[in-house]
Amino acid sequence: MKRLYLNTALWLFILSLGIYLSTRLIGLTHFPIYFFTDEAIQSQSAADLVNNHFRDVRNILLPAYFRNGEYYNLSLSVYLQLIPYLLFGKSALVTRTVSVLITLIPAFAIGIILRDFIKIKHWWTGTLFLSITPAWFLHSRTAFETAEFVSLYAGALCAYLFYRYKSPRHMYITIFLCALSFYAYNPAQLIVPLTAIVLLISDRHYHWENRKHLIPAILLALLLAIPYLRFHLSDPDAGFAHLHRMGSYLTKDIPIIEKIS
Repeated sequence: MKRLYLNTALWLFILSLGIYLSTRLIGLTHFPIYFFTDEAIQSQSAADLVNNHFRDVRNILLPAYFRNGEYYNLSLSVYLQLIPYLLFGKSALVTRTVSVLITLIPAFAIGIILRDFIKIKHWWTGTLFLSITPAWFLHSRTAFETAEFVSLYAGALCAYLFYRYKSPRHMYITIFLCALSFYAYNPAQLIVPLTAIVLLISDRHYHWENRKHLIPAILLALLLAIPYLRFHLSDPDAGFAHLHRMGSYLTKDIPIIEKIS
């Protein structure tokens, strides 16, 4: 009886993923009714990269970040469009479909988290609930970096739970997904490190118990940080300039206590 329930639940989960995917792909170019410039620039930047022999306008090979207007705030989203562009060319459908496929990650992760860690009986309903969430319905049908960041961040949190409660070997996939989410969206440069610090402190005893994995994990993190470090060494003022143009309070001449508050 238990095996029958597990098989039924698994098929219901697969069906839920199918429903999620269909609600994203049907009429993809018709809703949202706009195809925004910040969406189009993803595949356009990928096309430019291919046409320039994988160099940017500054002649840097495989750059970590790409310009969107005045700002260097595109990164992973451009590389995700490379193969689809080479295979199918540029179109609103192709650009958005790439983003939709990435959003399958949280649809999958939510079900697994509910099943393996929260232990909800009808765990597959989490994916269905995500399917009808209005804000996510809108964003997951666009090619904005926000949807890709949220998706990869959700995957990283799911992987961390596997590391914390299943096996310390999942630390490496956690770091890899954290790095992808870090490069997916500019605000992630703050969100991901803060998340790492909080989890490092809160689970410090568990990390120490599995310290044999720490050195390889640190080496992997450093390896994945090389593109970011290279970018800032070549243009050390880029991050500050972006904050200044956006009018961030971090760049204003106000007391540090006021900035913190």
